[in-house]
Amino acid sequence: MSGARGGRGQGASAEQQRGPHGERSLSLRMDGFAWQAIEEQCERLGVSVEEFVTFSTLYYLADLDSGRVSRQIARSPYPESS
Repeated sequence: MSGARGGRGQGASAEQQRGPHGERSLSLRMDGFAWQAIEEQCERLGVSVEEFVTFSTLYYLADLDSGRVSRQIARSPYPESS
């Protein structure tokens, strides 16, 4: 998550965002509840927010083909009821 504040990520092309090993940066906007939950989990695990988000992303990507609920992300916070 390097470059999240004013560094490589803001307005830069994909090529400019790429680091020495093809790394890219990403900025996330979260409400207070989400941020607090992530901080609390990081504290419990003894890891940084960057490590936690990186691991979470890799965990999600590794689970894409399982058909579990993590694959079913709603496009809106208010999904239409059937």
